[in-house]
Order: sequence, then structure tokens, then C-alpha cells
Amino acid sequence: MLQRLILAAITLAIPMALIRPDDVESTGQSQCRGNPGRGLPLGSVTVVGDRRPPCRIEFRETGIRLEAVADGSHPDPGRAVVRDSNGRYITANAPGWTGVVTVWDARGRHLSSFGGVGRGPGEFTVRGRMNLFVDRRDNVHVMDGGFMWSVFSPEHEFQWSSSAYAVTGFELSTAILDDGTVLSSESARDQSRYFRVVDTTGAVQRTFGPVEGGVSQWALRMIAYAGGETFWAGPPLEGGDAYVLEEWGIDGKLRRTLRREAPWFRWAGYGEISPGISLLHVTHDGLLYVMVRRPTEDYRREFERAQQRGERVPREARDGLTEGLFEVIDTRSGELLASDLHPAGWAREFAPRSLFRGSLTGYRYKEGDDGLPFVEIVRVELVPR
Repeated sequence: MLQRLILAAITLAIPMALIRPDDVESTGQSQCRGNPGRGLPLGSVTVVGDRRPPCRIEFRETGIRLEAVADGSHPDPGRAVVRDSNGRYITANAPGWTGVVTVWDARGRHLSSFGGVGRGPGEFTVRGRMNLFVDRRDNVHVMDGGFMWSVFSPEHEFQWSSSAYAVTGFELSTAILDDGTVLSSESARDQSRYFRVVDTTGAVQRTFGPVEGGVSQWALRMIAYAGGETFWAGPPLEGGDAYVLEEWGIDGKLRRTLRREAPWFRWAGYGEISPGISLLHVTHDGLLYVMVRRPTEDYRREFERAQQRGERVPREARDGLTEGLFEVIDTRSGELLASDLHPAGWAREFAPRSLFRGSLTGYRYKEGDDGLPFVEIVRVELVPR
């Protein structure tokens, strides 16, 4: 159940139009960067209003692609992509390349690969998908479908592995902190706390963030971390009853709260028919990128009819009856910079699956007319309305 929620969150992104580099003037962009001079005090609760924001969100293609080759002389790019400090892209979960992690240079050219299926050092299980992380020292961390956590050096040489059951290691709810420890949210491990910090052997260092009454045991929360001593968290994936974003210190203290005015953000008893944050990301300069999945009333009725028949709602119907809200909030001032609503069905075509740590650059996974997959690197842009 939890893995299905995670995969659904990854795929339910929000579509935007494409723009060329000359479509955005630098003077216009400066109007969409928020107000860093208005810092919010510690302990504050700030209401993010619903006034018309000054900017809209568009994507700019960078021209960088990681591409498969027809002769299979190197692995295809995978659906999971991270980027290290040297600009190299590391990918996994390419169909037909089970257990293989592939490295590409900053221009998208294939460099090397490592891993493979097996139980030996540096090998991975064939079950499930792999989750990738890069720490600030460029070590590559891999959590495979067998819940093993493996660590590779910046040169991608195997270092060691351990059980990932204490770490968890799901992409959207896990972050490698600057000191090398792992922050994660998944309260089934400790149903009284949302967050825990462990070392990569699984030894728990601390837990914090009391779980409110009535929240499901699968009260996983999205985590956004760009480095430093704090991170941002969204509401629980199950049971979240308010559009609230919280900044926590790694020391376990709640620093600030942003409360978005959204009367439609209410738990409806099932995750499939309830609104929820499907991606939360923070940049180095304090911009929060939020994607919210919003099922319509028509979808809720279709879901209830399908339940009575003992069936699931077809994906085409889910896409057609679900909205996606894409927002950017300046955490320094609590200002809503952009808020765009679109049909969720466009997500697979336009929106990035994820963004790289601390930046507004991310990637899309697509398939060409020749049937070969490729990864396209895109930048998120804020432009004046």
C-alpha cells in the first residue's frame, strides 16, 4: 500500500507550457524571486493567502538528454535520476536493466555503470525499484527492493551495505543530511513520532514530531531538504486534514509553520479520493515547490461506484477527473509567488518527476518516436503574469 502511494505521488506531477530561453527577460524574472528581506521569526505561524500571485510557472528545456541506444551497447537511462556536485547524472530502474546504476556526464553522455542482480557486494535484489540518493560528499546511496542500503564512493566503488528497514529509504520521505546521517518519515516504525534520524547502519539517533490522534499508521510525510540544519515537511499522506507546511530543525524543534488557506484540503477517508501533496521540494534560497493532487467530486463518485463493483478506477479516468495544483512559496516571507491549476493527465508529458537537491532543475522520463527511452533535463522558471 505504501509503495503504491509513493509511486502515485511520483507520477502525479503538474503540466506546464514549454518556453524558450529568449521568452523570459531577466527584469521580469527578478519580480518573481520573492522578498528575502522579510524574514519570518522562529516559532511563527504564517497564513499564506489566496490572493492572485504575481507569477506563473513554466518549464525551460536545457537541451541535455540522457538517451538510450538501439544496439544496447550501454544501459538505458532509468526512471530514477539524481545529480552529484560535479553535474554527473546517476540513473536506475531502466526497464530491461534490472539492478544496474548508470552514470552520465553533465552533458548527458554515458560514462559507466555499476551494480547488477545478485547477493554479493555491490549487487542488488531483483524485487521492486531502487531509490537513489547522493550525499554532499558525492557518495551514492541505494535502497533496493529487498530493503538493503548500499553505499558507493564518489568513484562508484562499493563501500558497504546494511539493512534498510530502520532507514526506510523511500525517495520522497528520506534525505541524507550533511553529516551523513539519514532523516526519514514513516511512522509505521514508531507510530508516536513522524521523523527519525539514523546512521546508515540503522542505529536510531533520535525521533521527534508527535503524531496527532486519528492519523493513519502510514502517516508518511514528504520531506524537502537542501542542506543545513533545517528541513520542510508536508502534511501526512494519509490523514492530512490541512494544507500545512512545517520547517523543522534537525535537532527536533519545530521552527516555523506555513498554513495555506485551502478549505478543499480535507481527508476523505481514502488517499485516492483525498487531496494530498505529491511532491515537496525546497531550493537553497528558500523557495518551496509544491505539487498537490486534487480529486474532483466526479472522481469521488466514480471511485465509490468502482468500490461497489469491487474494481479500481481506470487510469484514464483518474487522470481525467483529477486536478493538479502547482505552487511556489517564498519561505522567507510566506508569500505565494505562483499557483497554477491543470488537469493531472498532462503530468506525464510536461512535469518533472523530481527536482535535484536545492535547485529548480529536474528531469522528465519520456519515450521517443523510435520507442527508445530518454531522460530530459528541464528547469522550472517563474515568469510574471
